[in-house]
Amino acid sequence: MNGRYGLAVLFLCLSLCVSAAYGQGVCTMQNLAGTYAFKSIGSSTIAGPGDGFHWKASYAPIAFVGWFTINPDGSGEGSSWGIAGAVNFGLAPFPFYPTFTLNDNCTGTMEYAFGESILKEKFVVLDNGREIRGVVMQTAIATGTWFTTARRITSSCGQNKVHGLYLFECSDLLPLSVVSPPPDNIFAGAFQIQMLISPGGDYSGRMVGKVGPITSDAFPTDPPGLGFPVSGKITVHNDCTAEGTLISPAEPSINMARGVFFDEGRQGYWLPLDNLFPDGTTSPTVYGYCSITLMDR
Repeated sequence: MNGRYGLAVLFLCLSLCVSAAYGQGVCTMQNLAGTYAFKSIGSSTIAGPGDGFHWKASYAPIAFVGWFTINPDGSGEGSSWGIAGAVNFGLAPFPFYPTFTLNDNCTGTMEYAFGESILKEKFVVLDNGREIRGVVMQTAIATGTWFTTARRITSSCGQNKVHGLYLFECSDLLPLSVVSPPPDNIFAGAFQIQMLISPGGDYSGRMVGKVGPITSDAFPTDPPGLGFPVSGKITVHNDCTAEGTLISPAEPSINMARGVFFDEGRQGYWLPLDNLFPDGTTSPTVYGYCSITLMDR
């Protein structure tokens, strides 16, 4: 009898503990109020008949990275960088002013103006307000779609919080100029970069992965297979926004990126935006997005 009672109490305790740790928690606007880092990843695609393997499609990838603040009265403000199809909004962030509504069941709506259009997302609150997951419902372009993930920034980051060995996992679209001039040679790429970032922000690392048919193993290293070297600098501000450069022997250019860190500098969202060439000219990145995770410190 005591054994059964103890087992029942144990199951009840486990259930309540899991709910408290991983459930949605208290869903009030006061509890949701705070500043969040966010990423929005999606596309606008019109697909037609394919060739048996590839889709024949007019494809426009969408990626936005930034931050927003929710006030207890449901008003908000934020700033972000973005790439949507052929439009790269550049290195200067653009502001937006969302309005939030929240339901008792931990769902809600975010609305904001984007130029002359009104954008709307439905979202779900997770982990007692530490995370918000949204899906777009109304866009400026009728075929546009994306998911948004927002993570609460619990404290300032600063340069001193971002150092150690970090893993950047990046997907992008790049031109292979050895094939033909752009835009006829745009290929999808996927890379992992292990960056050892110093307390001052300078870093060195190795990049592995592939773009189209070309892999990082095509660049000789000693010993082989290490990936080609990259270097640069990441500057982190006290509000957790950041800017960075990336130099690699694969391209005669310096890539310039912007992003936001969270979780005391352990994680981040990153957006490669512009390329600076040796002659001083620049060109926008076709598309790119990276997630950032601290590996070791």
